[in-house]
Amino acid sequence: MAEPEAYSADALLRTLDDALQACRVPEGARLAVAVSGGPDSLALALLLHERHDIVAISVDHGLRPEAASEVKTVAEIMHKCGIPHIALKWQKSKPESNIQASARVARYRLIGERCVAEKISHLLTAHHQDDQAETVLMRLARGSGVYGLAGMNMVSEVPGVPEVKLIRPLLDVPKAALKAYLRARHIDWIEDPSNKNTDFDRVKIRQFLETPPLEGFSGARLAETAKRLRRSRDALEHYEREWTARSVREEEPGYLLLEKDQLTAAPEDIILRGISSICRAFSGADYVPRMEKVERLLMSLRDDGFSGATLYGTQFLPGGEGSVLICREPAACTTRANLTAHQIWDKRFEISVDGATTALEIGGLGEAGWQMAVTKWPEVRETPIPYAVRLGLPAIFERGQLRALPHMGYSELSNAALHLSRKTLIRSKK
Repeated sequence: MAEPEAYSADALLRTLDDALQACRVPEGARLAVAVSGGPDSLALALLLHERHDIVAISVDHGLRPEAASEVKTVAEIMHKCGIPHIALKWQKSKPESNIQASARVARYRLIGERCVAEKISHLLTAHHQDDQAETVLMRLARGSGVYGLAGMNMVSEVPGVPEVKLIRPLLDVPKAALKAYLRARHIDWIEDPSNKNTDFDRVKIRQFLETPPLEGFSGARLAETAKRLRRSRDALEHYEREWTARSVREEEPGYLLLEKDQLTAAPEDIILRGISSICRAFSGADYVPRMEKVERLLMSLRDDGFSGATLYGTQFLPGGEGSVLICREPAACTTRANLTAHQIWDKRFEISVDGATTALEIGGLGEAGWQMAVTKWPEVRETPIPYAVRLGLPAIFERGQLRALPHMGYSELSNAALHLSRKTLIRSKK
């Protein structure tokens, strides 16, 4: 890896161009850049502006008194450079613990939703080589395996907003190079005081890397290790998809049947990864469950006396004829929300409504809802949908009373027509 001084503006632009091409970002596409005012995001915005149509987006989390003025400063810098800027604010009440993680989730959600509104499908962030090294060490400390130690992906989805691709084009670039680029352009940046707060684990890791006990603990070396492990992860994912394709069958209206004899038909790590991915698909979470929990689940699934288990909002039940039935855990989707003209429910179903939605709510059917259903429509008992699956399907309520079961074709809504589609649970084999 070249020294930071070797990263001229031209070299940085070439690195950026190569990364965008590798990430399959369409030429001429309008891009969003998350800009906090730190050296990393400022440098990324200015570099991109030289060749691309971009909009900078900043978020005031309201966690520090100076946050609003920092967003204003970013807006001024962007204006001077001719870059359109959007300022957003996190309005909700702030948590008392796990603040950084909560702020990160809120930032991605706010920016991602604004990207959708602006018809922008690619959000770029300035995560760099040093960030990658810190991520690897933090995950190592938590006992992560190959997947965790592979670090951050260059391409992923914006958490909570899957319509927008999240691109990290600077993972091979050290932070010092970005600072050098800004100095050469005589542009100041904002220093976030939380970057020196040792109450946060990432800050402790950063300080450790500044004076490592061994030469190999350098940002460049650790980032290179992550890149190699990503190749290993890609190979594992290939075989995981193959195992899933031959072991799991997807059924309507959105549940799986897993053949029990396939629970020993591949290397254990492949099977564990397959089960982890299934859990993530049902839960809608950004990450898979902890490996030790998946290991315990696999032991239970292999047991001849297996009678059922839940993990990560996913329910596993005996399916008959040597199979395991896998569905959404009903208790994980009972919360009801106001029904709107268009929404994603439980990250599994897309629902559109033609007509009035006043006083209508959507939530999982649940046992109480099922009892209402059999009272209203006795013939619903004849549905071939397994009982556990029924309880986790979306249902429409009005003032606590069941009004519609869209998947089963029952509705008392005379002024509203429902249209549902669901996401595919199993990734296709590549």
